[in-house]
Amino acid sequence: MAENTGISWAHHSWNPSTLTKVEQFVRRYVVIQDQAYLPVSLWVMATYLPRVFDCYPYLAIRSSIKRCGKTRLLEVLELLSRRAWRGTAVTSATLFRMMAAEPTLLLDEVENFKKARSESGLAVLAVLNAGHRKGATVPRCEGIGVAFYNVGGFKAFAAIGDLPDTLADRSILLEMRRKRADQETARFLFGMAKVEAAALAGSLEKWTAENEAAVKLSYETGADIEFLSDRDADLWRPLFAVCEVAAPDRLADLQWSARVLSAEKEGHEELLALQLLEVIRTIWPSNESNLATADLLARVKAHKAWAALDISPRLLSNWLRPFDVAPRQVRIGEKTVKGYRRSEFQEAWSHFLGIGGETKETTSADGGEAAISLEDAVA
Repeated sequence: MAENTGISWAHHSWNPSTLTKVEQFVRRYVVIQDQAYLPVSLWVMATYLPRVFDCYPYLAIRSSIKRCGKTRLLEVLELLSRRAWRGTAVTSATLFRMMAAEPTLLLDEVENFKKARSESGLAVLAVLNAGHRKGATVPRCEGIGVAFYNVGGFKAFAAIGDLPDTLADRSILLEMRRKRADQETARFLFGMAKVEAAALAGSLEKWTAENEAAVKLSYETGADIEFLSDRDADLWRPLFAVCEVAAPDRLADLQWSARVLSAEKEGHEELLALQLLEVIRTIWPSNESNLATADLLARVKAHKAWAALDISPRLLSNWLRPFDVAPRQVRIGEKTVKGYRRSEFQEAWSHFLGIGGETKETTSADGGEAAISLEDAVA
């Protein structure tokens, strides 16, 4: 996939069961976006390697209303992450002393920092902002001298509403919603979950000891993640390094997670629209001049990342409008149906993507749809 994605990672020996177990544990108790399970699980694994990375990606867990599972996700992270501490009210004095032990800091009700303008609140926010980078310190007067405290490390924040902009900018955003009736999770009994997580933590520590050097090499030598901004590329690079070692076959999945979650964080619907245009290029059969709207949507939704976005015919039309592509009556076989013309997409692919209209995907010999690979879909 390196030649298609702009990412080149050398494959190392890996243990697939560790990542799988972490992801299964998270899925058992928490409902989040499909694209978020893999990054969250890799983030947990990365917390065991704080000295490998120059930048610590924060997790921003937010919702617009209460009872969306934010605290439950923090509880799950508390059980799985390295030296985790979960709480709400902290002061700058306690915070910088706590960070000396390199904990994974899990803070709830962080929306209060956006509202507060007190000196103490701003001091806590300053410490949290600084801790995004390895080696970050804060000075404190002690006696007649000055001591410098290390505040760098992994942190996750939960909030109703928006986080302070400075924290959001340093975070991978997870947007939480109340689970639907058809979305079930196991009952979270802390004692039982703690026993299970303790065994899993042992596996994580073992995996870390065996693979720390490989993750470090991948982190230091991996190619740039060119499809993200510089700041977001810094945030996601540790997760790509861990994924390269833990499950290299899932790098394409992680790339789509990074694309979608970063776009949602920035509110860049135009970025999602461009990605949609690119995916349509790969899934449009080269021998078809027209496609019905229903057929095109079915092909898009065969890509699991786009299925999670719940694209309707109207939303599809809205996203394609800036590219001068619109649904219209088209001829398919003996029928006239609402659909799209390949000729309009070819102009859009050339103008907005800088590439021609030929695709890798074609129909199968028996007329059925060819399977759409995730790797090809992000080519």
